Amino acid sequence: MTLVIRNMQRTVKLNIRQLRVDVGLLLKLCDLQSHDLGLLLVSDYKIRRLNSEYRQVNEVTDVLAFPCHEISPENAGHLPDVEDEDKMLGDIVLGISYIHQQSKKHSEHFESVLLTMVTHGICHLVGYDHDTRQQWEQMYKRELDILEKFNKQTGYKCSPLLGVGHYTET
Repeated sequence: MTLVIRNMQRTVKLNIRQLRVDVGLLLKLCDLQSHDLGLLLVSDYKIRRLNSEYRQVNEVTDVLAFPCHEISPENAGHLPDVEDEDKMLGDIVLGISYIHQQSKKHSEHFESVLLTMVTHGICHLVGYDHDTRQQWEQMYKRELDILEKFNKQTGYKCSPLLGVGHYTET
């Protein structure tokens, strides 16, 4: 597994070494430790631009995921069989300043929120989504399972992003 972390922002000081260890554990808990992952840590300006370009939402956001494999929600969690050299999950882009501001606003531990966002991104990379209630429930359960195991091993207090209401009924 190759984990590439690129810190492209300078607003929030990060412990990249610890982040690498924590993300490696998250991948192991997801049984994805043999897959490659790119993690880009960006400014509000950059994530707004990406969000606008790829989702047509001209707002700052916390996490964007760019999967290498197209996986339908009904096959979420099941990656296609590929050769070892093609085991790339994709890229997760994190809006670090936005995540930091939101964690302070809600009196949450920044590193825990950051790792929750990574988990959310990993789930998107393997096909989970939250467009419908059924998808939301499936993704919430998966995030909860991963984060409970992660918390036990690390002492963090991460909780699913979806716990604060990512899905809204239409």
